[in-house]
Amino acid sequence: MTPLPKREPVFSFEQLTFACLLVVGLFFPSSINGEHSTPAILVAYAILSGLLTYVVWKQGIDRKTLAFVSLPILLVLVGTSLYGFIRGPFDLDGGLFVKFSVLALVLALDLRRSRSGAFVDFTFALANCVNIACGIAILAGSEWVTDLLPTYYWTSDPKLVPLMMSLHKPVLTFGSHSLAGLFIYLFFWINWQEFRLRGKRLSLVFALGYFVLLLGLASFTAFGFATLAAAQMAISSWKRSPRFTVAAALCVIGIVSILTHALVEEIGDLGELPQIADTAFLNGDFSGPVSRYGINGSLRPAIIYLFDHPLSPIGLARSASGLDVSSPTHFFVGDSGPVEYLLRGSVPLLFLIYLGLYRFLRRNLVSRAHSTTFFLVILAFEAGFSALDSSRTFFLLPFFVVYLNQIVTQRISCSPHAVAFPERQAFSV
Repeated sequence: MTPLPKREPVFSFEQLTFACLLVVGLFFPSSINGEHSTPAILVAYAILSGLLTYVVWKQGIDRKTLAFVSLPILLVLVGTSLYGFIRGPFDLDGGLFVKFSVLALVLALDLRRSRSGAFVDFTFALANCVNIACGIAILAGSEWVTDLLPTYYWTSDPKLVPLMMSLHKPVLTFGSHSLAGLFIYLFFWINWQEFRLRGKRLSLVFALGYFVLLLGLASFTAFGFATLAAAQMAISSWKRSPRFTVAAALCVIGIVSILTHALVEEIGDLGELPQIADTAFLNGDFSGPVSRYGINGSLRPAIIYLFDHPLSPIGLARSASGLDVSSPTHFFVGDSGPVEYLLRGSVPLLFLIYLGLYRFLRRNLVSRAHSTTFFLVILAFEAGFSALDSSRTFFLLPFFVVYLNQIVTQRISCSPHAVAFPERQAFSV
């Protein structure tokens, strides 16, 4: 029986490490003065490498995952890249090797004995305050925030974040409304779990704040996660107090009505801006599954390549997102985790990555319900946008695991019958 993670009373270097994973993962800039910054990216990965190295030194690594998942991921990618190099011209992208190497390391982390405490609590609460305040400022049209984010937090397309700001979409520091939808939901879910399991009212305030931000994103991803969040709140609240559930539902209806009214007015204003109106909100040509998997979708050339060359993955070849060209051998690779993994390493890479993710969550999270929910959320999201290759995911995923364990551990420790619990205790979502 593996003991549950113990809570440290005040402060430790381990707590500082996980607090840094949260703060740097959320707020470290990805661009400088509105332009792509290679030094900023290199510094971010240097910080990430240092933090993960400390975690590995302190807590160790799961050797089975390292041997049967992490190393095979890299071997598949190197092997397919060598095959592509032998076949003909091959434009190697070294940055992809770094990304997949970090992903392989994260999946092998052993966080079961990682400790958390008051300093992590404080850092998480402060990050929640900053996120929600920033999101509300975007919804309100604050010029300071809408000027700051395009300058320091755009990712692949320099026009995307300014467009999101003009539409008052609270993408925060994630650079994309899709990725923002995933992480805003995860922050909602973790705060909701803390309120539900520990009765922490501040966490309820944070959860409701993130729910409002999900609605404000007004995208397929955000509305899907908002529906899931509303269902989780409704089911849990109905079990506790049907009257409270009805009152909360009326409040949500009121908020949605206000946002819908603002949305209608925004659409009226956008009528004078055809270049934005054509891509605003839930336009199927701009966002959603049709824009990716449709006849003229961004992933169509990649899917055609998969059907025509099922046994010829491209490995670590640079994609059209880097070359900005389109040909039978160079096309856009992104917007879908499964499609990218199939393209780069065929079925073995797809299987290894998702097996590694499941093992990482199942092995490290105390609650089986938490690990299952977390895995299914990421799996569903990856069908429409890739999250496991984002540097912010590498920072935040270990933090989320440790903090979720802290919530469960504190609930167990508060129980008068908490003498001996199994390694993983199942709690309802």
